[in-house]
Amino acid sequence: MLGLEEVIGLELISSDARVVGTVEGVGIDLSTWRILALRVGLRRGLEESVGRRRHLLAVEKIYVSTAEVDKVSDTIILRRPVSAVSEAIYQDEASLVSAGAIMGMRVICCNARYIGMVDNLIFDPEAEWSIPYLQVKLDREAVESLNMRHPLLVAPVTVVRTADIRAMGDMVMLNITLEELRSFLETGPMAGGVPRPTAPPGAEGRDH
Repeated sequence: MLGLEEVIGLELISSDARVVGTVEGVGIDLSTWRILALRVGLRRGLEESVGRRRHLLAVEKIYVSTAEVDKVSDTIILRRPVSAVSEAIYQDEASLVSAGAIMGMRVICCNARYIGMVDNLIFDPEAEWSIPYLQVKLDREAVESLNMRHPLLVAPVTVVRTADIRAMGDMVMLNITLEELRSFLETGPMAGGVPRPTAPPGAEGRDH
């Protein structure tokens, strides 16, 4: 599994080894908790090939369907050559939610206990870009309630399952209590089942 900061900034490469652009963000379908598209800053000179106009100063942005991604590692490789990148564009981008709209949202349990703020997305490109977890930067009282230990100079973080989200509005509301979250963490990812990514660097911003 990967954290958001592990794909932001990667180059998107066509199947014929041409640089298409740089990943700047992701588009999420909240109904399925999947990343359906990557927001890419298009490399100059490729605008006409994807039916876009070239701007004098701004970089053109496109959304590329994650279904068209072949491999993710030090770069992201598409299944199509550069001449066919237009066929990889995700057409319904207005239906997607950016990661930036989720990052920083407060998280509460169903018994009205505040636990912290969304700090990262944990997703799996090998499982249709599903997002099984949100990483949460914990409130000090939540750390004590969850019986967690952490280094003094490191912000305490944990993960919550997207399957446990009841609703999202001005904040994220879980359908489990703080006690149920503690039980899950004692036997789930905190016990070694899922790696815990570090918090994303501040330089990444909040417009993913």
